[in-house]
Amino acid sequence: MNKLLKTMNVSVKVLLICYMFYKMMFISSTMTFSKILTVLCIIPIVMVPYMIEKMIKIELSQTIQLIYYLFIIIALVLGSIEGWYYKISWFDLFVHFLSGVITSVLSLIIIKKIHLLTIEHTAFIILFMISFTLFVASSWEFFEFFSDKILKGDAQWVALTGVDDTMTDMLIALLGSIGFSIYYLTQIKFNGKIFLKQLTKVL
Repeated sequence: MNKLLKTMNVSVKVLLICYMFYKMMFISSTMTFSKILTVLCIIPIVMVPYMIEKMIKIELSQTIQLIYYLFIIIALVLGSIEGWYYKISWFDLFVHFLSGVITSVLSLIIIKKIHLLTIEHTAFIILFMISFTLFVASSWEFFEFFSDKILKGDAQWVALTGVDDTMTDMLIALLGSIGFSIYYLTQIKFNGKIFLKQLTKVL
């Protein structure tokens, strides 16, 4: 199973890089400068799991890596580059909800690294998951804000919604984290150590 996941991850990375070169070679002349930068971001984003392993000594499992790459396809490729955020009214909210779930999972990896992934620390784990999600969500909104200022874009849709889009994005990410926290609590209550053992293998 692990070998299959590894093969899938390599395939997805190759497809992402090929997609980037395709966009740059054949469509770059019709894209804005900010869109070109977004496309070029594919390479450093693909390298994130490798950089995490080398810089902070956390090795992401093949399952987590696959989830990460699929999220990149949804959020970056389909959402930003292919313009689904503008073409599909609910797509932005869907992506931010997913981000809340995924950042909650990433917080569990950190908790596992510091050896606190136990039943006894359940309350702390829930609080940390939600806090970590809010930290990531707010950091992303700061990034979009500065990106808009530098590139003269409107990733935060300020011209259309004021602060509504920013606050909605953070709220939806929070709801995703709360939803995952409820799932986590339910599994701890009914499956306890069995769930934690299975979770540890996935993380």
